[in-house]
Amino acid sequence: MWDRRFDLTITSLLLLLLMTTALSGLLADYLGVPRSLYHRLSAYSLVILASWHIVLRHRQFWSRLKAAIGKSHKPWIRPEQTEHKASGQSGLPALSRRGLFLSGAAAAAGFFLGRWLPMGEQPSELEGSDLGLAYHEWSKPNLWGLVRKPFHWGEQPPLYKDYPSGRPTALPKDFRYRGLSVEEAIQRRRSLRDYSGRPLTMEQLSLLLHSGYGITEPSYPLRASPSAGALYPLETYPVVNSVAGLARGVYHYRPKDHSLDLVKEGDFRSLLMTFTGGQDMVLQASVVLVITAIFQRTRWKYEDRAYRYVLLDAGHLGENLYLEATSMGLGVCGIGAFLDEQINHLVGVDGKEEATVYLVSIGTLA
Repeated sequence: MWDRRFDLTITSLLLLLLMTTALSGLLADYLGVPRSLYHRLSAYSLVILASWHIVLRHRQFWSRLKAAIGKSHKPWIRPEQTEHKASGQSGLPALSRRGLFLSGAAAAAGFFLGRWLPMGEQPSELEGSDLGLAYHEWSKPNLWGLVRKPFHWGEQPPLYKDYPSGRPTALPKDFRYRGLSVEEAIQRRRSLRDYSGRPLTMEQLSLLLHSGYGITEPSYPLRASPSAGALYPLETYPVVNSVAGLARGVYHYRPKDHSLDLVKEGDFRSLLMTFTGGQDMVLQASVVLVITAIFQRTRWKYEDRAYRYVLLDAGHLGENLYLEATSMGLGVCGIGAFLDEQINHLVGVDGKEEATVYLVSIGTLA
């Protein structure tokens, strides 16, 4: 009785791990995650449990394997099957030629009718293509775009987002650090996912934020990374894991006065790993920058092409962060695979008027 329960338990665990490995693998493939902690742990557990089960049951395993090999050398037709045929009995009903012909004709008719028979409206030329391609086609400049230009696309929103009830934390404004040259930083730039876990200094975080999206020309103002029409639709939310002088939590960067608003305090490392499909570098990252976009800042002027420009802006900001982190000797990795709604909720945005478009993890190297 105990052996049966043991076998049932091991078999159930193997099936559970098999399903977990498959699902985590599908999730990692769907999100395009290069390294998923969940999938890795599940696969290792599956291999260990299966190996352990084989070791414990090696005698039964080999005996059944030998029995299976021995049966394969025996004739496929057993004597009792021959007796059934001789007496005119059969285990399965025979399929007549007429039945076989009718079944094949029905299958062929269903296939061709399903492909050729028009059912409703004809699909458009973009139906079935990916949404990115559809948007790319629809947002190309054309005569209709010039004609409808005077139509109203909404008001221009403020260039800055404020948290009136918050108490901003001022960041150091000493930007005299001089590291690698631009050419050397470009040459060395890599996506690095292994961090030491040691904290960043406030000066390092300050310089990263300023180099990414800080104001470099106050009179206009212009910022460190280019933006279509100088409209600057992006917002930066540092999720602080390990920064000297800052409590763990979600912050909002204020370029206008180079300071931080505390959005919510807490340790969100495990949530970030879950919401990025098991990408474990966020556990050791000193800070994960969540980049969001307020689309109307660009849409009121550029209309259909706004989403293109917003994503270009995010790329400019990301490259600035890469080069500055490389110059400072830090590890950096952009993250495009994440669960949108969960990350939006984490930083407190609605996902429509303002939504997450990019994540960047930054940490100290060993």
